[in-house]
Order: sequence, then structure tokens, then C-alpha cells
Amino acid sequence: MEAKDWDQIADRYEREITSPFQEGVINPLYDALRSISDRQKMTVADLGCGMGRLLPFLAKNFREVVAIDFSKRMIEKAKERTDAKNVSFCLCSLTNLSEFYGRFDVAVSVNSILFPSSKAVNDILAQVHKTLKSEGVIAAILPSMEAILYQATLLFDRELMQLQDEEKALLSTKRILERRKFDFISGIYDDDGLRQKFYYEFELRHRLKRAGFKNLRVKKVLYPWGEDMGSFETFCREPRVWDWFVEGEAKT
Repeated sequence: MEAKDWDQIADRYEREITSPFQEGVINPLYDALRSISDRQKMTVADLGCGMGRLLPFLAKNFREVVAIDFSKRMIEKAKERTDAKNVSFCLCSLTNLSEFYGRFDVAVSVNSILFPSSKAVNDILAQVHKTLKSEGVIAAILPSMEAILYQATLLFDRELMQLQDEEKALLSTKRILERRKFDFISGIYDDDGLRQKFYYEFELRHRLKRAGFKNLRVKKVLYPWGEDMGSFETFCREPRVWDWFVEGEAKT
């Protein structure tokens, strides 16, 4: 999605977009940021700040907060969420962060690195790395492709139990999952031209190491079952679906 797409969706964003900040989500981001020693002396970037849901928390926990987004309307909405004097805003694409090189102690990204291009993703991660000081920290949430495959498995088992025919169960699962919209090699979801990136865990580790990050730690952001949480169906007795949460340090 381009900046103009986010401009258009800004006024209805919180009604239509699944967020790791919604009620019932188990989100390890908060504890990870609280565990950073001397954070009150640090500068943190909210890369792709969107509607600014995280900004009040960051403003209370860090000395300086820089909120960056390429959507003018999202920036406007984010400004409405906080009046903290230690928060500044910048209209800027993550593909070019040259004005911030070496400035941040911590870089936070919450489902903002969604570009449907592996080259763009690699370039963005490299840009983020350059913004960090020596031993600076990245803390990011990214959509999980494994979670899509997990739901597909649950769907297939259910359909097979009901239909007692593997071919019919597979066809039914593909229909429910909207299989034609997913490219499981590139990790791209294409909904009538609106394309975004999903990540495999091994891919995340590979791309972040390639960008120069070390000491990677990967956890899950756990979502309750429900269509309003991005589930295709509800399987309340099964483990939750998830996004990836990853922490890492910039190499010196």
C-alpha cells in the first residue's frame, strides 16, 4: 500500500485494521521496551507510527520520541493522540532515513514494513540499521506467514472431518482461505491490487542478519480468535494465531 492508500484509510483505520494494540492481544513489545535500561535518557523512533497508538507509552518511557510516517493523514491523526513535548513528527518514507543516520538508541516498527517487494524490505532494514547508534536496538512487529498456514491446516482438518473427502476438503479450504490471494514463496498477500508483505520466521532472521543486526530474539504476538482479529474462522480451543515480534541489536 502506498501513502495515498493510508491517507484514505486513516479515518476508518481503527475500525477495519487488526492491531496488536487491541484488547485481548498478548503483546511482548511493552515489556521488551520497559526492560531497556537507561531508556529515560534515550531517543526512540516510532517507524511508521500510523495513528500513534504507541506514542503516549513511548513519551513516558523515553527522553525523546521521533514519530515517522509517509502518510500525511496518519501523521495528523497521530498528533491528535499525544501532546507530549518530547514527541516530534516527520513525514518521511522508511526507504530513505538518511537524515536520521546514527541518531536513535531504539527503533520501533509495528506492522509498518509491509512493502510487497523483497528488495524494498532489505533496503528498509538496512536504512533502519543506519539510524541506530552503536548497540542500538530494533523492536519490531511483523505479520506472520506461518500463522496463515496454521489456519489453513486447522481449516483443512475441519473440512475433511465434515466432508470425508480430501479433494473436496482441500477445495473448500482454498476457498475459505482465499488461496488465490497469497503467494507463499514471496510472502505477498494481494487483495485486488492492495499488496502487503507477510514474513516467515526464518526469513526474518535471514533478512535482519543481512541488514547487520545481531542477537536476534523472536517471540509471538498472540491474537484472540475472531474475524475482527484477522482470523478466517474461529478455533477457540486451539492455540492462538500470531504476528512475529523480533528484537535485535545493531552491530558496531
